[in-house]
Amino acid sequence: MKEKILQIIKDSAKILAVVIIVCLVYKLDPLGIAVCLLAAIAFNFFFQKEERKREGYLRKFHDVLLYMEQMIYSFKKQPKIRLALSDAQKVSSNRMKEIIEEVIVNIDSKMTDKIYEESLEIIRREYDCKRLRSLHEFLIKIEQHGGEYENYLDILLEDIKEWGDRTSLFIKNVNRVKRNVIISIFSTLITCGFMAYLIPAEYRYTNHIVYQICSTVVILLMLFSYLLIMKKLNFDWIKEKQSLQDNMVVKYYILVEKAYYDKEKLSIMERLTYKKAKKTLENEIKKVFPDWIREVAINLQNETVQSAIENSYGNLPFVLKRPVRKLLIDFEQYPVGIEPYDNFLRELELEDIKSSLKMFYSMNQLGKEQSDKQINSIIDRNNKLTQQGEQMKNNDKIGAATMFTAVPMTVGVVKIMIDMILMIIVFTSSVANVING
Repeated sequence: MKEKILQIIKDSAKILAVVIIVCLVYKLDPLGIAVCLLAAIAFNFFFQKEERKREGYLRKFHDVLLYMEQMIYSFKKQPKIRLALSDAQKVSSNRMKEIIEEVIVNIDSKMTDKIYEESLEIIRREYDCKRLRSLHEFLIKIEQHGGEYENYLDILLEDIKEWGDRTSLFIKNVNRVKRNVIISIFSTLITCGFMAYLIPAEYRYTNHIVYQICSTVVILLMLFSYLLIMKKLNFDWIKEKQSLQDNMVVKYYILVEKAYYDKEKLSIMERLTYKKAKKTLENEIKKVFPDWIREVAINLQNETVQSAIENSYGNLPFVLKRPVRKLLIDFEQYPVGIEPYDNFLRELELEDIKSSLKMFYSMNQLGKEQSDKQINSIIDRNNKLTQQGEQMKNNDKIGAATMFTAVPMTVGVVKIMIDMILMIIVFTSSVANVING
């Protein structure tokens, strides 16, 4: 705790020292320096808050990754959730150890039909991760119903490891963007600061009220822009948020389906938004489809294809609920035909996704050994889709924030223009005084 407090004090001192140096370089008057220092103190408060949040998100990511891997390793040795939890507790961090202890006590002290669901929910509430939920659901099924589970655990383990690697790489990319923002801020401050030193002393304009106000505002904007980028890039690495609102999903589906059946009936406004609606839906589906296919494939361990799809419906992201609901309705009308798979998302251009789903159809006609090979084929194809989907999600997250790297440079350009105008005013005023004198 003392080390943390000392680190906060050191960081605060560094920020204040940098602000004072910048203020002196810009030749600000005492009022301008006081304003900047007060802003730096306020900035540091929010900056430290974001730092604590960032550290918490990183801790959660590493905690849940280690926990899931250890649970799988332990469960493979002996398929007992209680024993796997004990093993995971030994290698976990302090916070995770406390939560696992609470789960173990809950399992040991209560006797209900859903003891595992209720107990493991304690971990899920603290670490809201869809892979954690899928793992818990699968382990509970094996604990209660048994079956051949080794290959399916390997699938989950491989997916978790690849997700960990992708997320770690994404964290590095986010840190790189933050460094670029810092470089952009300091480059702009240095460039603008030394503009006043490039002209003779008699033509300097640093005492002008416009310069003082403008320079103070620039320093404040630099502090604000860095805090803004910190906030924008402070992601919860294990939690995923839906980028498209539910009402927009429904609106886009209705529009795309209407266009599919009869494009001529579209109004002028609908024609203008149709392409955007279709592209947006396709992108959103690509992001979440691999997770759904993985869950269905895992459910196939002891269920039929139709049952696995039906039982996955409760955990579906909203963007997939409409097409999967139609798929389930088609199953009732065509219980053994390929029509339900063929009709799936037919109004959209998602050939890889449609092809992946059709592979489930052929499994109904295959024996156990061939079905296992088919599942492996589905998983291999799905891993590629997962990589593409998560890359799209990461690009969406970082894309808007990356645009803020241009803010310091834009502010710098405006500052230089104002300085040049001031320089011209001072110069012409001096020349006019010489002529009149």
